[in-house]
Amino acid sequence: MKSVITLPIKMTQLMRLALLSAAVLLASCSDELSPDNVGDNKVPTGDFELRASVDDLQLTEGSESGVRIPLTLVRSNGHSASVQLSVSGASSADSAFINSNFTQTTLSAGNNASELQLQLDIADLPILPQEREFIILATDGTDSHSVEVQVNVTPVDAPDVYLLVGQSNMVGFSGDGTRQAFPGGADETNPRIKQLNVSKNDRQDIFLTQADFVSASKNVVAPGITTAEDPLHVPLDPSNTTGKDLEYIGLGLSFAKEALNETSRDIVLVPAAWSGSSFCKVEDGQDGPNGQWNAQPTTDPELGNTWLFDRAVARANLALAETGGILRGILWHQGESDSNERCAESYEQNLERLIFQMRMSIDADLRGGDLRRADSNIPFVIGTMSRGSDERGDLSDFPLSKQLVDNAHRELPGRIPFTALSDHEDLIPANGYPCGNTTCIHFGAAALREMGVRYHDALLRAAAGS
Repeated sequence: MKSVITLPIKMTQLMRLALLSAAVLLASCSDELSPDNVGDNKVPTGDFELRASVDDLQLTEGSESGVRIPLTLVRSNGHSASVQLSVSGASSADSAFINSNFTQTTLSAGNNASELQLQLDIADLPILPQEREFIILATDGTDSHSVEVQVNVTPVDAPDVYLLVGQSNMVGFSGDGTRQAFPGGADETNPRIKQLNVSKNDRQDIFLTQADFVSASKNVVAPGITTAEDPLHVPLDPSNTTGKDLEYIGLGLSFAKEALNETSRDIVLVPAAWSGSSFCKVEDGQDGPNGQWNAQPTTDPELGNTWLFDRAVARANLALAETGGILRGILWHQGESDSNERCAESYEQNLERLIFQMRMSIDADLRGGDLRRADSNIPFVIGTMSRGSDERGDLSDFPLSKQLVDNAHRELPGRIPFTALSDHEDLIPANGYPCGNTTCIHFGAAALREMGVRYHDALLRAAAGS
């Protein structure tokens, strides 16, 4: 019985080996028939063969000319039927943001030449240099032949611009002396990370009127673009060869360092936050800026003006104009100053309006004006507020008004496309993350560095729509 069973198995294995050897030999013969500058042709199934010139195909993201691939149909045995051409990516990643066009989609008898143009739109997120593979198919409805081509992709030559908005935790109140800007330190500068060299947040001498908030001369200090250095919201004096004197940090620089791993271009940060800012009017006796975050004028007696929103848009526009960059995302950390009985209930609606209006109001960049819509894929990341607790106070349990604001942060990603939440509830002293200046309303340096990493992770999720 065993010999009866074993023999057919061995025979089957031999047959399979023979068939495999024949297939390899046939493929080898086909390769030898192809000239050096012809793509990896599949064995034709009929009386025609498609050939593509594939010598050093280079495609630049955003280029109008794209890459052009000459195609030739070689007919045999009197073949005269019309042949249809099509192209597809070898995978969904290969075809992402690709536009294709043939000079001739149908090759009739006597017409055997066409040219394929591939264009790569600028993607929602930065890309790295890469190789993409495409399959060009020719078919007459009965028989077919395909050729595979590899294209080298170069990212668009423009920096990635990120707008930083909100209040004190976006500014960064990590505590005096917490910055580690020495060589090899956690907050060391990087020559590929730039910033708009913004003027300091000064309500007494600089930002007094509506015109001040949108004035280029009031907003930017020469040189307009510098190497990004904490604290980002303080200008760099070029005469100070040792850098900025103040030694505290925010989350922006650690965010940018994380983003460097996903891009071959420079990063430009646009600081536009202000401590103590809100959608609501500042009550008498309270500190805070002369401007508020409302994206549109309002008749609500509790809400303030649009000046901070206008300033953020103006700063983003200045950075885009100065660098030729692309707006890649908006980072928001705010809510504490609106966590009160006057403002908490309207916070979600106000923030939703701000997201939509920022996407529409900032000047168009290389991605084009069509991307300036309320639902455009310009990622918007929202950060949760501190629940820290130390000897200066316990913020672990939010009162009702603050919980309303927290709920708004958590619910907005489910309501607004291309938004995501960066959750910081565990960044508390009990877990090794000391609080920052004044009270635990401010995150400390270790927490802010981790927040930058989480903001970038959330940005990737926002861009992916997940």
